[in-house]
Amino acid sequence: MLQAQRLEPLSFNIQTDPEFYKTVESTILTLFPNAQFSGGRNITIHSQVSKEGIRTEVILADSTVRWEIFDQEISDSGYTVADWKRRRKERIRLGLIQVLTQEYQLKPSPWGILVGVRPTKLIHSFFDRGFSLEKIKYLLSEVYGLESSRQGLLLEVVSKQRLYFHEQVHNPIGIYIGVPFCPTRCKYCSFAAYPLASHGHLVDGFINALYHEIEEIGCLLQELGIMIESVYVGGGTPTIIRGNRLIKLLALLNKYFAVSQSREFTVEAGRPETLDLETCQILQQAGVHRISINPQTMNDQTLVRIGRDHTSAQVRQAFEYAKTAGITTINADLIIGLPGETLSDLEHTLTEVGKLEPDNITVHSLAMKRAAEWRKSTLEQLYQEQALGESMSQLTQDYVRSLGLEPYYLYRQRKIFSDLENIGYAKPGTESVYNIQMMEERQSIVSLGGGAISKFVKADLSLLRHANPKCPATYSQQIEEIIAAKKCLIRQYLVV
Repeated sequence: MLQAQRLEPLSFNIQTDPEFYKTVESTILTLFPNAQFSGGRNITIHSQVSKEGIRTEVILADSTVRWEIFDQEISDSGYTVADWKRRRKERIRLGLIQVLTQEYQLKPSPWGILVGVRPTKLIHSFFDRGFSLEKIKYLLSEVYGLESSRQGLLLEVVSKQRLYFHEQVHNPIGIYIGVPFCPTRCKYCSFAAYPLASHGHLVDGFINALYHEIEEIGCLLQELGIMIESVYVGGGTPTIIRGNRLIKLLALLNKYFAVSQSREFTVEAGRPETLDLETCQILQQAGVHRISINPQTMNDQTLVRIGRDHTSAQVRQAFEYAKTAGITTINADLIIGLPGETLSDLEHTLTEVGKLEPDNITVHSLAMKRAAEWRKSTLEQLYQEQALGESMSQLTQDYVRSLGLEPYYLYRQRKIFSDLENIGYAKPGTESVYNIQMMEERQSIVSLGGGAISKFVKADLSLLRHANPKCPATYSQQIEEIIAAKKCLIRQYLVV
């Protein structure tokens, strides 16, 4: 029967209270992205509440597999009405995953029922509420269904991150500068990044508008006495800017954002072909503490397949330039799950990158823009992907830790390879404070440039996002309106 079902999408008939229908449907789709919900196999969910707790039952028709639990832990006096409501849905999700993975012989996600981008924020919220470590471990295991390896990873990362949090969320702040141009566009990319071949004529106008935004916003922040903890120049690939234009950009950042007094100054140099010794020297002389050189893979055939216009030899050369110039911290981005790559290909990449001795390594699991390119429709392909992903993840974690690097931030994405995660590793003392604050949203980030998204964090940790236009031409044309709107938000959210 299982073999026959592999030939076509699975279909389910959901039977539950209307308030839980979307929860059931979305949970099934995390396991079977092409599942249908017209007719098909009956799946029944009961959820009952009493003073003592929540009883949940999941029944799949024509199956010996069923799941039932009576949750009494939720009756603890520390829980709110909102907690009870949320717990009912959490129990339903866990029950569905338990039943369906057993019935269809799938391994549950190592992340259990957690599907959000920032699982660490959940743990931080527990610590904020005064939950004990024992209670948090119980919740991760018994309510959220995380594997022990992910429980340990989360707690390790969170323990490091909490050392970087401040009492206030509006001062100090982080600064992000977006330069939305790249030499070419990688085939997996979903960022605001425009290839120079088609959009290079927009660079001059964009840079002049960016200079203006830096001056105007920088003056206001100085006037208001807002301290800057970190400056992060990203994109795109900011190092497509060379020579005098780069010198001027860095000088403005130093003048208006007091980079010399900040904790961190990072510039993304992600595409190694954009780095030469002169550029690295300009960065170092301007006080840049940290750069990112991103091989993604050290296999040249894969680089061609994914649209990266560089070779592994250029990665090695870029590292040599950066170290010769005296840049103190270098990050390397890698991607596991790239099309056509095997476990031995990944092992080769790890070995070659290890020889370069980066201070940070950020390991991404491939996240495709369309589900059809990420997860296939047949169960057999799901089995194969899970097995490969788990092996790649374990190999990577073991190797990176053997280099003396420890995890300090992580996040997940929709449509991510094998239900894995993205992890930033660092030698102790070289963690990126910007990455931590940006991901955990415990600090306001004022963002300038193309496609840059500012985050104004409120005292209750809710936030307002404000985005600059992605298109460089639109950004340049509307720069006065952009500056005026951002000044209003800064006065509203950063002045207490």
